[in-house]
Amino acid sequence: MKIFRRRPRLAYAVIVTAAVAGLAAGLLVGHGRSSTAQGSPRLLAEGKFRSITWSTLGTASLVREPSGDLRLRLSSNFMTKEAPETYVYLVKLHGQQRAFWKQVGELKRFQGAQQYNVSSDAASPGVQIAIYCAKCNKISGLAPLAPVRSAG
Repeated sequence: MKIFRRRPRLAYAVIVTAAVAGLAAGLLVGHGRSSTAQGSPRLLAEGKFRSITWSTLGTASLVREPSGDLRLRLSSNFMTKEAPETYVYLVKLHGQQRAFWKQVGELKRFQGAQQYNVSSDAASPGVQIAIYCAKCNKISGLAPLAPVRSAG
């Protein structure tokens, strides 16, 4: 080890190189395992939109991604009336009263497939997806999410 006492920069370079190489190898091996073990997205719940104020069509699906993230997906046949300040909400209603009301995000398009990141609140029983016009304070459509039984 005399060589390292005389050349501390060389020792430092060898240690850093070994650490970086080990980290890179670990990431490659770990990533390879996780991608095969995780598989494809898993459908957890879905529901068909029913019109409340304006015609709203299509379905909403709650999907668990292989990464573990939850996504709300609106179907390719999703359609609602164009309106200003339109948002997607997670909702629980008791009659006409809002028991739970959480904004997912601004509606990206008035028709067609789209997806949104959602919190674990979306997976709780009784949640519905609301398409809401803030300017007119009206829900245009609701999709009650019902759990989907997995085959197997």
